[in-house]
Amino acid sequence: MLEPDRLLAALEDGAPALPPVISPHDVVVAAAGTWGRYGSVVVLSRDWEEDNALLDDVYLLERLPDGRWPAPNGSSGSGMPEWVLDRPDGPLPDTRGSHLVNLGAQLAAVGGRWLAELTVMASRAVTTVEVRYGGAEITVPVPPSGLVTLPGLIRSPDDVAEFRGFDEAGNVRGVERYFPLTEHDRRMGWPDESLWAS
Repeated sequence: MLEPDRLLAALEDGAPALPPVISPHDVVVAAAGTWGRYGSVVVLSRDWEEDNALLDDVYLLERLPDGRWPAPNGSSGSGMPEWVLDRPDGPLPDTRGSHLVNLGAQLAAVGGRWLAELTVMASRAVTTVEVRYGGAEITVPVPPSGLVTLPGLIRSPDDVAEFRGFDEAGNVRGVERYFPLTEHDRRMGWPDESLWAS
């Protein structure tokens, strides 16, 4: 378990440097980002019960009216590729030569609204990432780890997130698109039928 103080400090000050090795009992803040009044934090650990696989837990939060972040009451996660621990200089592994790859997968109901995790990994060639989602746009610097995470407010289940990675000269080095919700989700009414009511 991650201590709430470490998670909230990452939202205020950014994630600490990502270590090159994560041991079976380590719990590491890998990325943190804010967009409007919402925050996203990605935490990495090992599945010590099954093959030491690299796992992520994602925390999506809403800032309180007084400016503080509440202690999280839950998270969700999946798996992460091992190469996120060693940010490549060139194209990312298993990406057909891309310098940017989408790693987002989680949704959460926060303060009565639904949020999508918008997380990408960038090679060392990418210095800034522009994110467009739900009619909003934000540009953020890429931290040394290469992991960028933001909370995306779901205004419409049909919205598509677009990530554009730029190098120091302002050249586009990668474009990724991510559909937080799919037609299959619509048919299943997942994660909540209220999302599909409009």
